[in-house]
Amino acid sequence: MINNEYMLEMLLIRIWGPMRRQICIKSKQIHSSIKLYKEDLSEDIKELLFSELQYNKLTDHYFHIKQAQKCLIIQPFVKWGPKKLSISPKEQLSEAVALINTLPAWVVKNTVTIPLDTLDRKALFKSGSMDRIQDIIQESPDITAIFINSGALKKSTVQILQENFKRPVLDRYKIVMQILKAHATSKHAKLQVALAELYYVQRKSEQDLMFKTYSSEILRLMFQQREQKIKDQIKILRNQRILLRSKRQKMKYPVVAVVGYTNAGKTAIIKALTGEQGLTPRNQLFATLDVTVHEGLLPSGLSVLYIDTVGFISDIPTNLIECFVATLEDALLADVILHVEDVSSSSFDYKRKHVLEILLKLEKETGAQNVLNKVISIGNKCDIIGEEFKDDNLLQVSAKKGFGLKQLKQQLEEFILHTTGRQKITIKIPNGGDEIRWLYKNSTVVEEIPDQDDMQFIFAKVIITQANLQKFKHHFI
Repeated sequence: MINNEYMLEMLLIRIWGPMRRQICIKSKQIHSSIKLYKEDLSEDIKELLFSELQYNKLTDHYFHIKQAQKCLIIQPFVKWGPKKLSISPKEQLSEAVALINTLPAWVVKNTVTIPLDTLDRKALFKSGSMDRIQDIIQESPDITAIFINSGALKKSTVQILQENFKRPVLDRYKIVMQILKAHATSKHAKLQVALAELYYVQRKSEQDLMFKTYSSEILRLMFQQREQKIKDQIKILRNQRILLRSKRQKMKYPVVAVVGYTNAGKTAIIKALTGEQGLTPRNQLFATLDVTVHEGLLPSGLSVLYIDTVGFISDIPTNLIECFVATLEDALLADVILHVEDVSSSSFDYKRKHVLEILLKLEKETGAQNVLNKVISIGNKCDIIGEEFKDDNLLQVSAKKGFGLKQLKQQLEEFILHTTGRQKITIKIPNGGDEIRWLYKNSTVVEEIPDQDDMQFIFAKVIITQANLQKFKHHFI
């Protein structure tokens, strides 16, 4: 296997070789800000530093996996102490398998859980565990990669493990990024994934040979410029979202954002609530990366918009979540946040805590207020567990079987009427007059009942906002 540092050196020769002398001379002159340095660079060096080609060479080195892999999944877990997680190793391993199965043509060849007393050991595993892993690889020589289901591994750890196992070692961040890149279809999703990729590549390159050999300002300037370029594009799209959100608000549609841990069944719930046949829920992690909006009706006939969002997942760097703030902002500003929980999960409490913590973190990022006060939680997949799960405060539903959906719609309607200031009232108005036409346009008419004492009038049962009620009074009373 080719040594990593040798590969990096070859990469540097290809990228920086022709201009190395000029770059080294310029590097020695850097004593001021990045801005001054940028002004001092010659045009050919600028082109070298900032071109798409050079950045793509870096991402290709750090990120690109040229082919589908046959993976051995290793699930390390801390046995005791403050770093022990409440999620079980079995559940973590199941999630790791789901991550690999989400990637097209990737295969899980074998799995193993390895207990640890600490995550801080340089090689991660003790010698006995290393031997155990070696035995698994020898028994299955067609294993082409090792996926260690743990955050972002240190470069030194990856090097040690690759030297021992003679195979690429992938961490959770890299696998999640592969999935995000595969599932990003819209311009907004691709930009957010590009930003997450940039943070990863920058962090890795800062630890690498090029930052030790050449001026850190040179590469940092390249990353800074690219980051700003991506953020500017995201800002444009974010402003477009704000405009769309403003139009929805003018139309007075109540908005329900559907959130949850990845693969909890958010899209399936929306399909069940709206009857929208075009929705195709997939048994994959991160199946949804874009905000999608779907119209549905509540029991009264009140129209409501359901927003589908990217699923949350634990044990990934904070900056990966931050890249999706623009997307999740729509959810935080909704009238209701419907938190879909998978009651069949053995780590139900762990996932609930994680989702609520992320909502609070995003609340600070966006400046939204009282986010948790808008949350309604439901337990999906109750058809899988039967009577095993007990929580009197959680409405249990099944998107697949249709259980509990009627009660859910009623609960959503009551919550929406309360949070949006809408009210159910009955108004006596002339039969067939301008009043009823106005009400159909500006409120939800639930029912028309003829006045038995005077057939020239009707009683209109409506759901109407306070603002529109005042307008009605101004026009007709």
